[in-house]
Amino acid sequence: MSKVHENVIRDLLPLYADKVCSKETEDLVEAYLMTSPVIRRELEQMKAELPIPGNQGEASRRETNRKEAEGLRQVSVFWNRSKWKSFIKGAAVAVSVCGVIALGYVGLFRWSIVPVPPEVMKISEVSRLENGKVAYHIAFADGVKSNRAKYVMDDNGDFHIVPYRPIIPIKSNVGIAVSYYEVIDVENKIYQAKYGGNHEIRAFYYGEGKNRILVWKKGMDLPAASAKAEAWFQP
Repeated sequence: MSKVHENVIRDLLPLYADKVCSKETEDLVEAYLMTSPVIRRELEQMKAELPIPGNQGEASRRETNRKEAEGLRQVSVFWNRSKWKSFIKGAAVAVSVCGVIALGYVGLFRWSIVPVPPEVMKISEVSRLENGKVAYHIAFADGVKSNRAKYVMDDNGDFHIVPYRPIIPIKSNVGIAVSYYEVIDVENKIYQAKYGGNHEIRAFYYGEGKNRILVWKKGMDLPAASAKAEAWFQP
């Protein structure tokens, strides 16, 4: 037995402890254990580190598996919740970006907030129709549309029309964006609705401030309207 090296027995200890070695190997190890306290201690330590057999070991393994499964479930729940949070945040960001783009588009191309420059507004053919009303022709010579106008008036009889256009104007397909005849009639009714029926417009302008354009004022000597202007207002 002394011819067997201790390391050989040490290599056989795991097989012996797990009871998977042959009868001859088992006898060899047991014979060596009788003469070697060191190998006996190593065997005892090895057995202490092995899983506990029987029901207690099975219960322990089940508890371990349960804890591991619970940990995996919590990770899965957290991952799914995180994905939903990311999705919701992404959707909110996308909606916000689309809203900003839409508002930007409306603000730049659709929202009429910039007054039309006075040099663009061309007033001509201020004349008197056969029915006595004052008519004029208005055109925006730069080919840019105006979608909104504001009325500005005071109790001295001054009445202003202030046309507006978007920040980034939209060109008309024709050379002149606005070209039509108007008559100072609706404006006079608007003025009287504010200041009373015994008041009337005494001066009519396009624009306001120092750059306003006078269209007509009371007492102005007017020519008779052209046949084209008369035809414009025929029913």
